[in-house]
Amino acid sequence: MLGRFELQRVLGQGAQATVWLAHDPRLERQVAIKLMPPGQDAAVLEQWLREARHVGRLAHPYIVPVFEADVEGRQPYIVFEYVPGSTLAEHLANQGRCAPHDAVALMVDVLDGLHAAHTAGIVHRDLKPSNVMVDAHRHARVMDFALAPTWRPRPQPGPRPRRPWTSIRLRWCWWSCSPAAR
Repeated sequence: MLGRFELQRVLGQGAQATVWLAHDPRLERQVAIKLMPPGQDAAVLEQWLREARHVGRLAHPYIVPVFEADVEGRQPYIVFEYVPGSTLAEHLANQGRCAPHDAVALMVDVLDGLHAAHTAGIVHRDLKPSNVMVDAHRHARVMDFALAPTWRPRPQPGPRPRRPWTSIRLRWCWWSCSPAAR
């Protein structure tokens, strides 16, 4: 147990944290909980909580949302959405290289999520295949923003179109990479 959360099994282990699958009995749902090493000093905890608050404000379909961050006893933790699926690293290890059109679709999802984060002034700093989930619908979802620094983006002059090239490039990539098109 960690507060109200029932820890069920380890999902992953990193250099600085362990991620658990947990059950939230209050909301009756599964969540993922990232446990930081216990006993952090006050300054490290304050920075960690401030950064978690910034990331918790992000709402985008290709970013795994943070639900809460807290300290139970001396144990700091972050609760975020549990995304059934595999990391991009696991996905690639299990099935090998993606077909070009699949790779492009996954990268467009990642770039969409990063664009939303950058627009909100959040930089990921540790983007790698193990920090990208591939969900049941084969969408890429960026995660593990908890130690991301914040910055203020410079205002852009005038309205900026939102990636008008994406559908054209995706259609071209599908056509050029599809065996049926050859």
